[in-house]
Amino acid sequence: MNLLKDPFISTTQGKVSLKTLLTSDDDFQLQYYFDEIQLAMLQLLASLTTVILRPSLTDLRSFLANGVTKQQYDIALAAIDDQWFEADCFMQSQKPANTKFAEGPITKLISGIECGGSQDALGLFSEVKHADVVCSDCVHVLNYNLHMNIKGECFGPTGATGIRGGGAISTLVSGKSLKNTILANTIALDYFHKSAHLDNDAENRFMWELPPSGDFYLAQKIGLARGLFALAYHIDFKVVDLPCECDVCGHPSSQSVSTFSRVKYTGSYGSTKNGREGSAGWWLHPYTPRSVKEDGTYAVCARDQHWQSWQELASYVIGKETDKASVKPAFIVRQYTDGFLSPDAINLLIGGNIAKKGSIMGRVYDLYSMPSTLPKNLERVTLVIDVGLEQKERLSTAFNKIFGIGYDKNFVGGIKEQAMYRFVANAQQIVQKILLDVDRKEARLLRKDATHQLQREARTIFTEIQRKYQHDLPLFKALVKGEAVLLKSNT
Repeated sequence: MNLLKDPFISTTQGKVSLKTLLTSDDDFQLQYYFDEIQLAMLQLLASLTTVILRPSLTDLRSFLANGVTKQQYDIALAAIDDQWFEADCFMQSQKPANTKFAEGPITKLISGIECGGSQDALGLFSEVKHADVVCSDCVHVLNYNLHMNIKGECFGPTGATGIRGGGAISTLVSGKSLKNTILANTIALDYFHKSAHLDNDAENRFMWELPPSGDFYLAQKIGLARGLFALAYHIDFKVVDLPCECDVCGHPSSQSVSTFSRVKYTGSYGSTKNGREGSAGWWLHPYTPRSVKEDGTYAVCARDQHWQSWQELASYVIGKETDKASVKPAFIVRQYTDGFLSPDAINLLIGGNIAKKGSIMGRVYDLYSMPSTLPKNLERVTLVIDVGLEQKERLSTAFNKIFGIGYDKNFVGGIKEQAMYRFVANAQQIVQKILLDVDRKEARLLRKDATHQLQREARTIFTEIQRKYQHDLPLFKALVKGEAVLLKSNT
């Protein structure tokens, strides 16, 4: 099977090839049981499309407007050395001599975490047997997910962090169809090279063709094709001729895979502490927002299980400057916000895993409606987010009145924490709904709607806490003072 020629993509209409997906007008939908695999497949397909089409900005505008013809695909394919995309080769570099592979169940690549018993290793399955075998086609997206999205430390002593860093957030442009989404996340080579500042002699051969070596992998020496499929492990999958029904895509297969073997590379990327200290530099990964600090560049990650993506949405689209860091939007978003590409409509897909937690509560998979005239209306996106953040701060200030009245700080801290988490979680849906009107309403009305809905949510939560503790006089008095702060701040 070859990833550029043969059917390996699982859809609701069966397995299809990348060529069929890009050149057909059929409305294909991905079919994978886990949203993290859906997200990884979107990234994988967009990266493959970048490598085969190698578009300029002009080309990409044409593809977004008119699609890709079969002839265009075949011409592009003829210029590719496609041997590196064979199933037994793609993203699988040979391990060095005299090294020992570590083995593990394929489940580790499905959930993105260690399936052990520690507190930070709670899988999506109560038992490994619930997802322990996959088809030979799904191996490739699981392998890609490992190298690009999974936090390497989940593998313990045999773990390695890849070119993006551990637990990185992905921001993708979501189009009106699967084909449009893939093309929308395809990278324009001329714009990327202008932004990435790579050396003229940057290596573009894939790492399974020419594995990296040394203590550090310098970012400016890594070409686009090499970086899109950068490896952190030498890896091998044991494919056996046993029929199965794949636990990832659900399709029957004559072959099955239940284990994999890996050994980490010896060097470090700029995404790691050793890499930063060795001046390796952070490679401009197209789907990753980045935080630039005094001591280096970091991939933006979800902070904890109480975090919700709306709070940082503005920084993912526009960027944000603080005293301690500068947040830069992902390159793929900048292709639109800089005004180079203008599709009919833009939705922003944000996904990933909480960096240090493996439970299902730590999953991120959010979709936001963006204005079709995104470069012109960035300030309206910021306006909605700022209203939410302002209301969150006011609610927090109101709850601060319950501290210092003689109660155990863990007790009152727990009251505030639960209330704040509820507000942040509920605000997610409110913000997503309000953003649907960014294109249709003027800024004044947009702010009025956001303020009204988010104020109402904050007051509802605060009032319910008041009622719960109305018979606890000291606590109730403190909450009454807090309510006055909340109402006064909202006028």
